[in-house]
Amino acid sequence: MAQERDGKVEIRKDQLQALMGGELPDAIKKAREIHARGKKPQVVRVRRSFVRLEKFGGTVETERKPLPRAERPLSAQMITPKGLTLKLYLLMLFAAQCEAAVGKEWPQPYPIEPDAQKTDSWEGLVATVAKYAGPGVQASSVRTNKVRQIAQAMKALEEMGLLKSATGIKGQVRRGVLLLCENGKSKDTGAASIPYTVPADDESFLEIPIGFFTNGWVHVLTNSEIAALLMWFDVMKFDAMHVTPEGRAPMTVGYVLSNVRHGFYGLGRDTYETHKPLEAFQLLDVHRPSKRYDSGKWKDFEEDSSGMVCHRVVLRDGAFDREAGPVVEEVLKRRDATNEWRRSFGGFLQPQRW
Repeated sequence: MAQERDGKVEIRKDQLQALMGGELPDAIKKAREIHARGKKPQVVRVRRSFVRLEKFGGTVETERKPLPRAERPLSAQMITPKGLTLKLYLLMLFAAQCEAAVGKEWPQPYPIEPDAQKTDSWEGLVATVAKYAGPGVQASSVRTNKVRQIAQAMKALEEMGLLKSATGIKGQVRRGVLLLCENGKSKDTGAASIPYTVPADDESFLEIPIGFFTNGWVHVLTNSEIAALLMWFDVMKFDAMHVTPEGRAPMTVGYVLSNVRHGFYGLGRDTYETHKPLEAFQLLDVHRPSKRYDSGKWKDFEEDSSGMVCHRVVLRDGAFDREAGPVVEEVLKRRDATNEWRRSFGGFLQPQRW
């Protein structure tokens, strides 16, 4: 019996192929150029407060009623089906850390568009499928629409207290911007905004592998997948376990309970479920409890069962060293054809159990 196809996956596959045949190669080239001539960081540091609330945000009764958006961490507030806000801000942190030393500010972030004096720009570092067929006789050009998307993302970041106009006048982001600290507290300090500095060694920060940027993963993953990855990077650094399963090499393993996922990370079930595509892309290994079905339901359910434990997650070494486009494209082709998430090397993805 043929399985029903997922229209969203088909659309994503088509958009990825358009991106790979369009702006993605140039955006990757620009990221590698910026990295190679700069400080060459091997990871991008992100302050923990961008991803995780400092205080528990409250217990969520059901998955259908998550924390109000305004009460979530800033990264979770940026989860939208479309939009560049999360991706653009992470690219800004990447560029800042390529150009500024640890503990220092980045005095001259890029303009939106390049000019004769400044060839680096957000337009060049961002990859989009920017189509527009708006009202009127003439449709906007692809470039005009892309610049508009970047400006809209910057205005959203300005509202969150993550950047400000270089002129000091709100809304004038097209004239240049200055980065602000990723904890978002500049939103509450008025004119005394907190400038962004590269996190120092004694601060709490998670680490994004540099290949996430230089191999294009930031462009091809969805906002939900990126937000989930940020959670896993945080969990693996601050709350992981070091285990040695029988007959296997030692592993660093993380898990997250649903109340923590909601109350600290502000992430709902849909975002958590991205572990399936992230596993198929070979970014994560997911170890499932033996009594838990792939659907998430439990065999022989008991209210106080000690066997009810979460999926255990392992980040795969060197996962981001591969160029993202071909890996994700192959998986999406399989997913589109079979309605099953499979690893890119073929064959059905079998649940891993301990």
